[in-house]
Order: sequence, then C-alpha cells, then structure tokens
Amino acid sequence: MARRSGAAPPGAAGRQPAGTHQIVVASDATGHTAEAVVRAALVQFRGAEVHIHLRSGVRTAADVRATVREAGRVGGLIVHTLVSQEMRSLMLTEARAQRVPTIDLLGPLLLRLEDLLALQPLAKPGLFRDADAEYRRRFEVMDFTVRHDDGQAPEGLVQAELVLVGVSRTSKTPLSMFLAWRGVRVANVPIVHHLPLPEELSRVAPSRVVGLTIKPERLLELRRSRLQQMETPPQFPYADVRQIWAELEYARTLCANAGWPVVDVTDKSIEEVAAEILVVTGLEQPSRKPGAGRAGHPSVWRRTSE
Repeated sequence: MARRSGAAPPGAAGRQPAGTHQIVVASDATGHTAEAVVRAALVQFRGAEVHIHLRSGVRTAADVRATVREAGRVGGLIVHTLVSQEMRSLMLTEARAQRVPTIDLLGPLLLRLEDLLALQPLAKPGLFRDADAEYRRRFEVMDFTVRHDDGQAPEGLVQAELVLVGVSRTSKTPLSMFLAWRGVRVANVPIVHHLPLPEELSRVAPSRVVGLTIKPERLLELRRSRLQQMETPPQFPYADVRQIWAELEYARTLCANAGWPVVDVTDKSIEEVAAEILVVTGLEQPSRKPGAGRAGHPSVWRRTSE
C-alpha cells in the first residue's frame, strides 16, 4: 500500500513503521506525472508498505540539496523528473555524496529524444502541465460549441464569447466549429421568419453577437442543392425566392434593431468569414491566428458553398 505525505519532520526516519519503505518523488513542476509512474510500478508489488513523499517545484540547487537531505533522513529512494540538465547532475552528485539512491525518469528519455529529433530540449519546467491545461480548454470550448449549435441550450448563450445568428445555409455551424478550433467559445442561433429569437439572447452584449447574411441568389442555389440532396421537391417554400427575400429582410431588421454587426458570407471561404468576424468583434488575438493551433494541423480552406 502506497501512502503519500508532505515534508517529513526532522527525525521522522526513526518513527517509520517497521517494513515501511520511503520514496521521495521530486519534480520541478507538480510531480503528479512522476507520482503516477511510481504508483503504477508499485501496483506490481502487492503487500508492500510504501510511504511517498511528494516534492514539487524543485528548481534550485537549494531545493535539490533539501530533497536529498530529506531522502537521507528517511532512508528513502529519490525518483525525480527534472528537465534541467544542471539540476539533474546536481541531484546525482549530491545523492551519491550522501549515498542516497536515485532514479532519473526523464533524463535518459530526453537524451534519446535529443539524438532522435536532432533538437535541443527547452528545459522549461511545467510545459506538460501548460499543454495539458490548453488541451483541456480546447476540449471544453469545442464541447460548448457542439452543445450550443443551431439554437440548442439557449440558457448557455450568456457564457459564449461569440454568438452567430443567421438564416438557414449561412454557414453558422461550420463557422462555429472553425472558430472553436481557434479557441473561441461559440454558440449559433438560427433566424426563422416570423419567429422571435431566444429571450436569453437579449442578455448577451451586442458586441458578442454577429449576424450572417448572404446574397439571395446564392442562398437560392444553396437551398435548392440542399433540397436535391434530401430528395425534396424544389417547390418547397424553403427554396422559394419570395420566402428567401422575406427571411433575409427579417434577419437584417433583427440585426439592425439589436445593433449587431453583419458579415456577408457570399462566396467566401470559412477562413475569410472567420477573420472578418474576429475583427468586427475584437476577438482577434495572436494565439488565434490561422495556423497557430495544434502543431501539424495546418489551416484548411473550405468554401461556404459546400
């Protein structure tokens, strides 16, 4: 059974239960990864009594020496994940001087990867934690956008960084997904002729709402194509010229009355429209520029006519 503690008080070695082994987990970040590796290994040793001492934020020579002294005091093994070559070398030197056994979990891997990739490691503590936090945020943003697509869950509109409104076939969903990939928490709401918009939308700041419009002749083409895919007669009101004009006028009036900026999506790529939206809302940031997302995932150009 592995137990965990904070710093051991002086003289703690003499008070450890018989048969209890000590492991000091040291890290220049949180230490959670190293601790997880140690616990995964300990699962293979049933019945072993192990006391884990977690030492996070080990980034200076004084921190390293204090960690070695503690391990020597409790008669323990040091397992560490230090990204700095200088700190790893010091840990090895200090531990050997005090005859404290150590296991370097990260050093050998970094050296092998350095040879394989022909690159120097950054040696900056906490990068994994930062990357993990960014991944979790991107997942949360994408999840929010999916849950608030096409007018779903209107009670969550006030939590959106951006709300897109527009009639059917103005690319609300693909734009929402693209902007979510850029890190923007987006919701979108359809404008349906003669029907009021969700009351919750009135509580969203006008600067965070953008109306989407399109030339009527282009919208007619898109809707006819959609009806053909659905094997629906082209006379359906959805693709009626007068209906389309009425819908677009209704949408224009709603946006004008609410003070929402309007972006025309006619024959523009998703990236072009997204860039306009980010500019008119002031959401554009260096980290959200095309290509600044996940490494190895270049920007993809798509047409709104698709």
